[in-house]
Amino acid sequence: MAVKPLIAVIDLKVSEEPGFVTAGGRCVIKLVGSREKVDTDKFRIDFPLRENAAEISFGSRYGTPLPGGICLNSFRLRISMDDAKEFDIQNKVIPVYGNSDGGRFLYDLRDLKRGRNRHSRIIIRDGMSMYFRQTVYNTLTFTVRESNIYDTEEGDRRLEEARKRAKALKGRDIILMYEKNCSRYEESASHLYEKLMDAGYDNVYFIVDTGIPAVQDLDEKYRRNLIEKDSDRHLEYFFACDKFISSETIDHALQLRIANTHVRNKLTGRGLSYVFLQHGVMYMVSLNSKLRTGFKKNDNYKLYRTVVSSEAEARHFIDMAGMLPEDLYITGLASFDTSYRHDDADKIIIMPTWRRWETNQARDDVEQTGYFRMLGRMYDAVPDHLKDKVVILPHPLIAEKFRGEHAFGDHFMMADSYDKVFRDCALLITDYSSIAYDAFYRGANVVFDWMDLDECMEHYGEDTHLMLNDENVFGRACRSEDELKKAVKESYGKPQREEDIERYRHIVEFHDGKNSERIMKKLIEDGIIESKA
Repeated sequence: MAVKPLIAVIDLKVSEEPGFVTAGGRCVIKLVGSREKVDTDKFRIDFPLRENAAEISFGSRYGTPLPGGICLNSFRLRISMDDAKEFDIQNKVIPVYGNSDGGRFLYDLRDLKRGRNRHSRIIIRDGMSMYFRQTVYNTLTFTVRESNIYDTEEGDRRLEEARKRAKALKGRDIILMYEKNCSRYEESASHLYEKLMDAGYDNVYFIVDTGIPAVQDLDEKYRRNLIEKDSDRHLEYFFACDKFISSETIDHALQLRIANTHVRNKLTGRGLSYVFLQHGVMYMVSLNSKLRTGFKKNDNYKLYRTVVSSEAEARHFIDMAGMLPEDLYITGLASFDTSYRHDDADKIIIMPTWRRWETNQARDDVEQTGYFRMLGRMYDAVPDHLKDKVVILPHPLIAEKFRGEHAFGDHFMMADSYDKVFRDCALLITDYSSIAYDAFYRGANVVFDWMDLDECMEHYGEDTHLMLNDENVFGRACRSEDELKKAVKESYGKPQREEDIERYRHIVEFHDGKNSERIMKKLIEDGIIESKA
């Protein structure tokens, strides 16, 4: 049996030193699978894909021995803030003992194998929040992300007061809808919201930043049930609601990766009904990825449903996300009901997907990221006489990092509406983005850059793979710069190939503009909404 170290925290205190985040306290240590006396000089701390990510020291070399091969000790973790800028957002803390495999670092000895959404003090520096948190499996994880308004004492107080006021709304049948970060209004959630309002469902509310252009010209009948993002009403309805329908994971119902324990308990607790509409067809990166756990079924919920576009995509969720056939609405995406392309569309759109592991590095210097280099490679693949047709669209979750940048000149666009941009798309160049399905649905050709495929799949996690491959990809898949240049030249201005159309329709079955109607029928069947018939 392989030796695996286990460190379980008894008490945890986090503090800040100049340039460092430190965490320390008492702990117990055991070498699972060995009777060897624990020698703390043999420990190092790794993060996934990063060795020696943190310094660790102990109160004494061997600690105080306890029965069962356990020893009692104190520990101190020290993490450089400069290094943290290049960390992933979530970093599992992995203790390694000598030449052993990585073991487990438990956030709290008292919780054993389960977590209770605890978190440490939050250190905020230069717009970044750094803290240790407890996963649902009680694993110690170091979080590094952009700060949000709820990381402060004032934000925490607002949440607590809203949670108390929400008790007055108990018994109301509230349905909350929203899109990415409660900041967009153009994906499946907004399409379905308007359909529900048209049908007379006045208990449906849409959370959004009402200052964005997409909602400025909305008809009053839709505006009356909009709730301003981060308002007191937003917080109250969040705590009162037990039915969420969204094109994003439920974490987007407030601010993403919020640390507040009451919010985390709300999002992971029992009694919720959640319908995931998808923001794009998810038959792309396999759902067994460690970075895609948010899309897997939550068995704590009263009801958990996911919209898919075909039997093939349904099988993906069944095989890799632990879902049952009855958990899936095979209806097609609501946003596709109104997707179209202009007859004279002539733009070459470059839009690769988000790389979560580069988010912090992008904030520090976006031009040093692999994402930025890939954009350059895609741009260079376009023939010079077509360069004036190029539009470069960064993924929404990294777009803010490009504000103030002037790379690629006038080709770079910060779009308020991706739907409007793609109405003029003749050719999309991407890597593994689900936007490929949207573009092809409208009639555009797609070229895939798979030159970084192995490296990216490694970041997604062991055994992760693309669901698309050479046998089912609905466009040209390129693994060299020469292939990419050739594919762009041969695809621009040409009709979609019959073989690509056939492959695409195996994954996206519905093309009748009635996806929203099918979703509403499913919602009635599941008791989320009542029939108006």
